[in-house]
Amino acid sequence: MMLLPDRSDVDRERLAVSAARALGLPGGVVLGEELGGSQRSLVVRATADGRPVVLKLPLTDPEAAAREEAALRVAAGSGAPGVVPLLGVGEDPPVLVLADLGAAPTLADRLLGDDPAAATDALVAWGSAVGRLQAATADARPTFEAALASASPLGAPDADGVRDAVADAVAVLRREAPRLDPRAAFDDDTADELTALVDHLDRAEAPRGLVPGDTCPDNAVLVEAGAGAPDGVRLLDFEGAAHRHVAWEAAYLALPWPSCWCSWRLPDHAVEAALAAWREAVAPAVPASCSAADLASDVDAAVVAWTAVSAAWFLPSALEGDHGTSDPARDHLVPRRRALLQHRTRVAAERAAATGAWPALAGWSERLHAAAVSAWGDRPLDLAPAYR
Repeated sequence: MMLLPDRSDVDRERLAVSAARALGLPGGVVLGEELGGSQRSLVVRATADGRPVVLKLPLTDPEAAAREEAALRVAAGSGAPGVVPLLGVGEDPPVLVLADLGAAPTLADRLLGDDPAAATDALVAWGSAVGRLQAATADARPTFEAALASASPLGAPDADGVRDAVADAVAVLRREAPRLDPRAAFDDDTADELTALVDHLDRAEAPRGLVPGDTCPDNAVLVEAGAGAPDGVRLLDFEGAAHRHVAWEAAYLALPWPSCWCSWRLPDHAVEAALAAWREAVAPAVPASCSAADLASDVDAAVVAWTAVSAAWFLPSALEGDHGTSDPARDHLVPRRRALLQHRTRVAAERAAATGAWPALAGWSERLHAAAVSAWGDRPLDLAPAYR
């Protein structure tokens, strides 16, 4: 993959030519409207030989670009369901040509709505779609690693994608947690236990599968159920793609949504319905040596790990006043960091204590929760709008 351009330096004509070559078209591709999203990429609707497509050009992060290209190639090659179809990959500039899913709603739209049944149905479809993807790619780690290496001329990143995030989190928590309360310090025993937890989830016999990495509600497009999307969901945005223990994504729902702007609390019945659909769909990836109790314990462990990682993301801004987001259009919708920290540390403390496997992390989560309530008062996390 080539060096990434700045947004202002993108040559639209070259982009169109690159996309046309990726599709094997003799003519050009006609660019249309630029779509919203992060600053990490330029996403543009286009028409290729009369067919609507979406062009995605990475701008800022070579690792994210490599992960997305590799994951979409692996998903396309394996016939994995529920993934946005990859139609081609250009070289100069390095653009991904994707199927255009139109104006279909997302899981986030359902959670923002006023119909709790529709929201739960969408959650269940999400759980099933994620489980099917993991099951279809359970043995695809070597293929994913090879694709990562091919897309990463400066060296392929870790296929698991977890250890660097955990190492970064430990460094931040050591620095920031004592600012809230010295009793909430992230000490050596807690750091060592977090490392041991990650090692446990990365054990050789663990069930694994390919995932987008940023498996957020607004990256789950609700489409008509069919052969390519049997659950009626297409997953987008594989910039954090990884091949890892299947429990990481189940915990992503159970917490919920550790890296997402729309991380509202969900009712227990809706979470359990979605997890039941996930467990049924992911079953082919789970070896006989991993019992239902083992898998449930691993989901608890991943919830605790996600709590530590997301606490490192949110604690600095929570300490500086928790001033909200930079997007005024949805600032009133986005849960505040202090509420998220209190909710997640309480959930992690309860789960870690219940298993008895991670006593240092259970104690730290409980102390950080108590410190957050003492410093800021009780900040309940709101339910998703559809359930209020």
